Parts: sequence; structure tokens; C-alpha cells
Amino acid sequence: MRCRRAGSGSIGRRVALEDSGMAQPAWVVRARRAQARRQLIVTHRLERRQARHAALTAYLTWLGYISQRLLPVRRRGIAAARAALAARAVLEDMPLEAYTPTTYSTDASIRAWIDLLYHVSPRIAAHIVAISMVLAVALVSAELQLRLPVARSGIPLRQPAQQLIGDIQIQRQIIGVEQPSDGDLAVVGAPIAGIIAEPMFVDYHMLEEGETLGQLAAHYHVSVDSIFWANDLAASNVFGVGQELRIPRMTGITHVIEPGETLESIAARFQVQPQAIVLFAPNGVHADQPLSVGQEMFIPGGKQEYPQEYLAQHGGVAGIAEMRAVVAGMVQEAQTTLRAGPGRDYSRLGYLDAGEHMKLLARHTTWVKVDNGAGVQGWVRADLLGLSETALTKLAETNDFPPPPRWVWPTRGVITSPFGWRSAPWRMFHDGLDIANDAGTKIYSASAGQVLEAGWCRGFGYCVKIDHGDGVTSIYGHMLKRPPVHAGDSVGVGDMIGLMGSSYDARGGGYSTGVHLHFTIKVNGKAVNPLKYLP
Repeated sequence: MRCRRAGSGSIGRRVALEDSGMAQPAWVVRARRAQARRQLIVTHRLERRQARHAALTAYLTWLGYISQRLLPVRRRGIAAARAALAARAVLEDMPLEAYTPTTYSTDASIRAWIDLLYHVSPRIAAHIVAISMVLAVALVSAELQLRLPVARSGIPLRQPAQQLIGDIQIQRQIIGVEQPSDGDLAVVGAPIAGIIAEPMFVDYHMLEEGETLGQLAAHYHVSVDSIFWANDLAASNVFGVGQELRIPRMTGITHVIEPGETLESIAARFQVQPQAIVLFAPNGVHADQPLSVGQEMFIPGGKQEYPQEYLAQHGGVAGIAEMRAVVAGMVQEAQTTLRAGPGRDYSRLGYLDAGEHMKLLARHTTWVKVDNGAGVQGWVRADLLGLSETALTKLAETNDFPPPPRWVWPTRGVITSPFGWRSAPWRMFHDGLDIANDAGTKIYSASAGQVLEAGWCRGFGYCVKIDHGDGVTSIYGHMLKRPPVHAGDSVGVGDMIGLMGSSYDARGGGYSTGVHLHFTIKVNGKAVNPLKYLP
């Protein structure tokens, strides 16, 4: 009890100290400050809540006011209009129906919809109007997009034969240009006068077997060289079935404008008057405007000599006219391999570009012997030429090809360390060839076989080991990364099996001083000189 009284007295003394303005304990000051902060936070929160409530109340009051003001006005207007109509009907002794607006339907359901529209709020009405405007703009834009491609496309718009009097665009251009001389009219006016304003190429012809270039020129009433240059046949040595040819509307030469050329220089090069180029409306060329580099134009009546090598290959101009369409295949993929025989075991002769036409000579299983028309022959897989099974079976089967090679070089590069004893970096026996090149250089299987090991190898780092049968194995070490082949895979001669690098397994005694391929051939487990096997 004494302790409690002592405590009560202590508290009383402290309160007295506070009331008297004397110094207060620190914990009292901190407590009072914390309480003041809490009260301030609660006050701010209450004020914000009251402000949001007041704003929301004002907004709802405003909406209610607008609704009360607008809806009665509209209703009073409707009632006044109906009262006016009734009064007029009474004064003129006519039925009320005679004064009903013509837009009002006599159908009760439609009248109900119209009455409902009169009671729609302004906000909903504004949304309806905005949506209607957006839909109208979308419909107009869609109609324009449907019309524009037709007007700007290359589809020729044919007219009746009796209306083909002349080219209206050309006639308008003739009025605004200098009148040509009599000689110019003989060269320009006669061939162009009956041409309507269409694209320069209005026909496309798909070659069929046996057709000649001369026959096509006679059929479409143009010259042989017009079709030749319009399709750049000089770049292809094969006139193949299925090839699509552009047919110009008249005899002439196509030309792509090069930097520095002028209208006069082009006209002189192709032996025509400048007016012949200007008056051909599809060119879009004007005498007082600069030419657009890279634009293709058509020179009516133009002349251009055939390449000399092409003339020699086909026996002159007459031979070019007698070029006959032959069965051909088109290369489907870029960098298609042309091989020396029907199989991956044969060496590569080169690569073919996508789109090249190749003359088909014969087949062996699923491989086709082809000719590029310039005397280069080789073998390509049938599926890489886009040939169907029917087209493939029509080709003659042949076995006229050499046996596949046994070995090929595993990569390209420089031999930096031969087979045998070496003294650098220390004296040791080197059981293979080191072939150096850039990192990432492709590594190929030197001979056909089955993969024994592929991945991280002891000493070699990333490597591939291949079993070629008869106790012969090959090793490809220090690859850049994990090889794409796996143990158990069958590989052919020249198949890509990895990339050149400089990896090695130091714990297994391996070492590499730079990017290279370590290539080893073993016979019954004993290393032999690879040069005895490589061609």
C-alpha cells in the first residue's frame, strides 16, 4: 500500500511539474509528439474523406438538376406541339390525323419506338450520334479501299474494239509538247497511236514443252528480242517448261534507269527518238523532269544487241529464235548443293541459287542429273528442284556415274602441324594433322560411317569419333561447341559434324594453342598418317 501511495505521489508531482511549466521528462515529450502526429493524421484523413463525399454529392446533385431541367422541357415541347396540332384541327374542322407529321409511322410498334427516342437522355443521345459517325467514316473508308486497288492495279481494262481510236493520255501530252518533225512522226506516231494507256506488260505466258521463242513472238505480234530482253533471258541459260514470261504490248526494249543517264542518252543508246519514250504513257516520263534511278521503262522500237557468248552458244540470231522450251526444274532453296554424283558421298561441285532453272537430263533413285545450260552438269536431289513423283518417273534412269569417293578433306584451312614427331611446344609424337582456320569453320565427315562418340572427349575437348568399318576410325578434336551429331548416327561423306574451335580437356592431358582441327585416323587402334587416305 505504501508503494502504491508513493507511486501516486510521484505521478502527482510530475503532473504538477508539467502544469507549472517546468522541464518535462524526455519520454513524456516523445509520447506527446507521437500523440499529436496521430491526431494530425486522423484529422487529415477525415478532411479528405469529407471533401470526396462533398464532391460526389455535388456531382450527383448536378446530374439530378440537369435531368430535371432537360426532361421536362422536352416533354413540355412534345405536349405543346401536340396541343397545337389539336387546336389547328378544331379550327379548320379537320381530323387530327391530317396534321400528323409524315415521318410518323402509323404502325403502333414504330410509333412506340419514336416516342421512346423522345425520352432518351442527352448523354445517351450523344453516344449514339458519336457511334453513328464512327460507323459512317468506317464504311466510307472501306468503300474507298475497295475502289482504289482496282483503279491503281495492273489489271488491263479492255474497251470495245470500235472505241480503240487512240490513247487519250498520249493525245493530251501531244498538245502540250513541241510538235515533232515528219521524221519523228514516222518513228513515234505510227506505232504508238493505237495503244491505250495500260501497263507496259499486259500478257504473261507460261512456257510449254516444245514452244520456241520465235513462235511466241509471232503469236503476240512482237519481236523476238522484245521478249528476250523483257525477261532477261541472257541471265539464264535454260529455256524451261513452266517458266513465266512477260509479254510487252508492242515491240521494244525494257531498261532500268541508271545513275547519270538522261532521256537523250537512253534514246541514243537504243536508237530511238526521245519523244518515243515520253509519249509512251506507262513510263510516266516527262521531258522537263529528271529521271528516277532504278525505275524500269519501256523504249518503243528500241534495239539492243544480244550478248556475244549467247550468240555463240545458240548459233546466232536465228538460233535464239529457235530456242525450244525443255523440261526443267527450278531450284527451291538458296545454297543448294550441286554434287558430282547421286549421293552425299560425292564431292561438292558448287552451290545453286534459289530460282535457277536447270535442264533435266536423267535420274538415279531420288537424285537428278542437271545441266545449267552453260555446260556445267551435276546431281541434285529431286525434292530440291520442286519435281513431283510423276515428273521424276518420266526421266530416264541412268547408272552412268563414277563410284563414290572413299575419303574427303574434313575441313578447309592450313596444316600447322603434320603427322609425326614434333619439337614445339615440346618434343612429342603428334598422331594426326592440325588444320587451322577461323573459329566456326565447318568440319565435315571425312568418310561415311557411324558416330561412336560425340560431345566432351578426354583430352580433345568437344570432339566426334566415327567408325568407318574394317577397323578404321577417325577423330575430330578441339571443336568450338557441342557437335550436332550424336552417338549412333549414320553420316555420309562430307556431312557437317561440327565447328572448328580451341576447346581441350586439361585434366585428360589435352592442350590447344589456338583455333584448329585435330584430325586423326586410326587403323585397328593405331594412328596412321591421314594423308595416305585423303585425296
